[in-house]
Amino acid sequence: MTKNNRFEELDVFRGLAALSVVLFHYTTRYDQVYQHTTPAAFSVPWGHLGVQFFFIISGFVIFMTLEKCHSWKDFSVSRLSRLYPAYWAAVLLTFTIGYLFPLPDQNLTFSQLIVNLTMLQSFFYVPAVDGVYWSLAWELNFYFVMLFLFLTSRIKMMNLIAPLWLSGMIITYFLLATNIDVPWRIQTFFVLQFTHLFIAGIYFYKWKQEGISFYKLFILLSCLAAELITGNIVSSAFSASFFILFSLAINNKLNFIKKKPLIWLGSISYTLYLVHQMIGFKIIYTLEKTGLTSSLSIFIALIVSICIANIISSTIEKPSMLLIRSIYNRK
Repeated sequence: MTKNNRFEELDVFRGLAALSVVLFHYTTRYDQVYQHTTPAAFSVPWGHLGVQFFFIISGFVIFMTLEKCHSWKDFSVSRLSRLYPAYWAAVLLTFTIGYLFPLPDQNLTFSQLIVNLTMLQSFFYVPAVDGVYWSLAWELNFYFVMLFLFLTSRIKMMNLIAPLWLSGMIITYFLLATNIDVPWRIQTFFVLQFTHLFIAGIYFYKWKQEGISFYKLFILLSCLAAELITGNIVSSAFSASFFILFSLAINNKLNFIKKKPLIWLGSISYTLYLVHQMIGFKIIYTLEKTGLTSSLSIFIALIVSICIANIISSTIEKPSMLLIRSIYNRK
């Protein structure tokens, strides 16, 4: 922790998670969809698992936020001011580029844009303007569940709720595996595909605040077991590495990673995640058509995406968040 009590390791984690997702999309995913014209110098086939890291971080941050909130309004303003201004900017920019200069088989509509601006497109089965928005639905549902627990004063019962929630996730997995339908809305509303990651984040926060205990260790190991059951060896290995990183950070063993460039990357991680995929694909596609190598095209797309993310973060995300929270606090 720094003098301002900010857990800066989280910022570094965010930045590294975002970067891994970006590199996955620009190397592996782009090649799957459009095929690079020349072999890329490297590939990041497991970079999409950075989203797992994001969900663990989210569990940590949301539980921490709720402990500081006095009412549902505090929490709502905190989350809405954090998510929506940057999201609106990213959606409008992405839609404009995709509408005016579409990629092959891309057909965006204005009705699609309107629904996407609500961030609720997945609930209405409307295609996202950019595919990376899929994770936002899971985030929002996690917020709703946690807010419900907060409003009903059950958030203090997390030691009872956590194993029940994990059990619901495992039961859902086996029902689906035996072709017993579990409605998609129920799966998403109760976050039943990623329960273990959000709960892990909660218990890492509890560990940091209260110290480790046998029960906290049991829940964390149960979360890892849930990934092993519902995922695969690779995803489980990455989850285990994320757990190790959190454990080290909580015990102040990762102070050496708190470097300004990495902290800065974490500060723009949300906007980078929002803007990188479709815009980056368009840059790579256009540059490769002109004869540039795939590696150089990927590098340019990465730099442009980081610059766009930084502009949106510094001119829209942070000023809007401060303004909204300032107005709310005055009222």
